[in-house]
Amino acid sequence: MLRAPKTLAADATVAEVREQFENPKVQMVLLVDGEKFAGAVTAIPVGAAPTDLAHGYRDENPETIEPEASAEDAFARATASPNRRVIVLDDEGNLLGLLCLKQDRTGFCQSS
Repeated sequence: MLRAPKTLAADATVAEVREQFENPKVQMVLLVDGEKFAGAVTAIPVGAAPTDLAHGYRDENPETIEPEASAEDAFARATASPNRRVIVLDDEGNLLGLLCLKQDRTGFCQSS
């Protein structure tokens, strides 16, 4: 698990999210309000205005998992996810980390 994934504030703009997506390794932008998970964005429509709030383009049901889940469950859920990402949340909805599978789906990403 990446314990300190890159995040943007819940009030981030479309321009800020697009800037994150310029990095080809970024598949998902996590939005937070303090420690509280506020949403995940995996795509921004071409016509979205740069000043729009990215919050309006959050994924409807991002894949999440509890920290107590088994490694097997985490791997299976990440493998099934189209973007190979699973968000780790505690019982109060706080962001604890991000599970990320390597592009070849042979193992988890590591922080660098």
